[in-house]
Amino acid sequence: MFRFWKEMDKSRRSLLLICYFAFFCNGSVALIMGSVMPDLKAAYSLNDTLSGLFISAHSIGNMAAGFLSGLVPLYLGERRSIILLSGLAFLGLLMMLFFGDPVWLFIAFVLTGFGRGSVTSFNNRTVNRITDGSPAASNLLHGAFAIGAILTPVVFLFLSNAISWQAGVLAVVVCGSISLINFSRMKLEKEYPDRKDKTNSTLRFLKNPSFLILAGMMFCYLCSEYSINGWLVTYIQNKRELVSAFGLDGEELTAAIRSYSQTMATLLWAIMLVGRLGCAWLSSRIHQKKLMLASSVGIAAFFIMMLNASSIPAVTLSVAGLGLCMAGVCPMIYSDAAIFTNAYPMATSCLLGIGSVGAILMPVIVGSLADSLGFGGGMSAILVTVILLFVFALLNTVIRTRQPD
Repeated sequence: MFRFWKEMDKSRRSLLLICYFAFFCNGSVALIMGSVMPDLKAAYSLNDTLSGLFISAHSIGNMAAGFLSGLVPLYLGERRSIILLSGLAFLGLLMMLFFGDPVWLFIAFVLTGFGRGSVTSFNNRTVNRITDGSPAASNLLHGAFAIGAILTPVVFLFLSNAISWQAGVLAVVVCGSISLINFSRMKLEKEYPDRKDKTNSTLRFLKNPSFLILAGMMFCYLCSEYSINGWLVTYIQNKRELVSAFGLDGEELTAAIRSYSQTMATLLWAIMLVGRLGCAWLSSRIHQKKLMLASSVGIAAFFIMMLNASSIPAVTLSVAGLGLCMAGVCPMIYSDAAIFTNAYPMATSCLLGIGSVGAILMPVIVGSLADSLGFGGGMSAILVTVILLFVFALLNTVIRTRQPD
């Protein structure tokens, strides 16, 4: 499982750890979006459609970063680029504290997505390169993301109760500042890519069916992940059958459902952490294509269960099952695509960019449908992409991988 670590020198190990901590911070940025949304809605009088639009704005920034973060280093260098671009995420979070106007909030969410997407592109590209596409290293990278995602709702809930919701957001900003310092100190083998080398900017891998299948998987997965992350807390707080199951009313009910919904966000990522560690171990024994196919079946089963669950134990079990099955899909897509990303720097950016298109569309679709059909109807739209994820995972398993030109 840790063979890749033993084969690395001290400099590469240091760079790997910097990437892991940056992904820990990325997990915090991702989950703070869903955790803070009810407070933003209350503080700035936002409706569900606007809230869904802001979650999609985060994905718009993420998509833009996917396509641009691979080109910026050609002009600014790797170190300057990642410091500048990743810092935008924490600038966006600070803007949420002081600007309640929808236009400014939209810009803030775009900046958080751009910063997060830049780190995603840089980290996955770097880890794949220095570990020769190790599935274990990729799963551990995304495991660090899960740790940040696990801790953020808990820390946010504690600080929002003890101080204010603004304090919870500031905690993520402080964490991100440490990551920026780490990036400024990292040692890179090649600071400036060669602009004359056409492989640094070519998109010819988009003609390869194997890459397009992986991109389709990323599209469907990010549709599901972003929508579930962004709306899970709000969905649970508005699920009438579940609210009545608490047997409380007034302030006690409000406190109980708020605490439970944030706990479910933490549980989702706690189980995802366990799942990613498990996938890191299993990937040396079972081919990752088969693991992704099995995971896609589980995602569909537990998501359907969550939509139909009306009791606290059933919702809890479905959320845990979702976390376990979702855990390894994204890191294994990146790892499976290493034959493309190691050959073409823009492949990682395009993989993220194509996936982010889905992450843009689905949250706003969920929010719009929730306004007219309720959150049950809104969340049901995600089922379409969950089923398509299975179709692409099946194609990825049965169709022989075509090597890049």
